[in-house]
Amino acid sequence: MVYFLELVRYQRHAIPYFTWDDEDNFPEFGHIAFGLSSGFWVDPQAIPKSAYQERDKRVPDVFPMPGCNAVNQRFKDLVEEFEPGVHQFMPIELRNKAGEPLTDNYYVFNCMVSVDTVLVNKSGVQWEIDEPSGQPFTRMKSFKHDMVLSRPAIGGRHLWQGLYLQPSGSGVFCSDAFQKELKKRKIRFLDQKHCAEADVVWTPEDNIQPILDWEAEHGFHEGHRSWKRAKILKDRGKLEL
Repeated sequence: MVYFLELVRYQRHAIPYFTWDDEDNFPEFGHIAFGLSSGFWVDPQAIPKSAYQERDKRVPDVFPMPGCNAVNQRFKDLVEEFEPGVHQFMPIELRNKAGEPLTDNYYVFNCMVSVDTVLVNKSGVQWEIDEPSGQPFTRMKSFKHDMVLSRPAIGGRHLWQGLYLQPSGSGVFCSDAFQKELKKRKIRFLDQKHCAEADVVWTPEDNIQPILDWEAEHGFHEGHRSWKRAKILKDRGKLEL
């Protein structure tokens, strides 16, 4: 089994209400906001470094920050046990409302694996056409679609995002083994949606051919995940995405 994990955004118990100290120094931060993960390398210098709490609220293990997320040491340790050195954890300093530093270590987490595993036909996903560009796109929603993933495409991965086939929002897929350990350790709070698996080989022709045809004629569409991947590859010259 596979699960799709998302930040809990609309329940007060899961939001501790932090504000970045230096938000005025990051005017472009909103343009690179990625929620729980971007799926690609993120320049640590583009991430604010400290924040203060506006209300006296309990601070959970994983929670939304303006534009991204924060995770504590327990979550980082769990990820590193399953996939050591694969993902980004950018340290941030957090203070409570009284101005005292929190005793736990906190990080902005960024999943660094982008690979398509969703089987379009089995998941009830439809390709639509954007007007006036004519660009094909999918409206894949974790709460609406019963996503079915290709077991061969997943392989031995434990945390990943889709490239072309990423549900709206900014969640990550995780393995059953990772989810079980997340639950066992009572790491909170993340919305968790079960996704089925099928022993079907994932192929571009069966799943993303419409957008590949469009890109072959028009090039990468600015702002699309494929465009972001190509840009990072060009800028960094590395496959750490």
